[in-house]
Amino acid sequence: METIKRAIGTINYRSEGEAMPKEFGGIAAVVDTVTDLRFFEEKIERGAFDEVLEDDVRVLFNHEAEAILGRTKSNTARIWVNADGNLEYSWVPDYENPLHMQVARSIMRGDITQSSFAFTVKEYSWGKSERYGDMSMHIVRKIDRLLDVSPVTYPAYEDTVAEARSILATKPKKVNESDLIEITKLKYK
Repeated sequence: METIKRAIGTINYRSEGEAMPKEFGGIAAVVDTVTDLRFFEEKIERGAFDEVLEDDVRVLFNHEAEAILGRTKSNTARIWVNADGNLEYSWVPDYENPLHMQVARSIMRGDITQSSFAFTVKEYSWGKSERYGDMSMHIVRKIDRLLDVSPVTYPAYEDTVAEARSILATKPKKVNESDLIEITKLKYK
């Protein structure tokens, strides 16, 4: 089965005080949104990730196997579907690891601003796209395997979010606009 990689999003983060964030995370996939992939469009249906939430998923930088940031099996990463049906992830950085420090700093500076995911498809269909015509809308109904989620340099999708936050902030609280730094969306063309 062919591995497919799709990138999405914006990154924003919140930092409390001077300390480095204790957890990074974001949205790796957005459902029910049409994305132009330059020769066809794609939409992932709500519920497509429901059967893969127990997969052993890695958090990799730019989908590189040598650049592992976390893993669900080792409890250094988590994945879940949020209330909107979107796929979210988080990973806990090891600041003694130079790669983790590099990725963390690049996210905080706004150099890395999107997320991505790699997967295989279990169930899909093709339909009509308003932009490209018949048989040019790829509809992903079910994911077969979720291989990795990744902070990435160049995404295909625009609507994901990644952020740095403190695990200690477990209580919901109101966030002021000045506490939240939003990084400009990048679109890979």
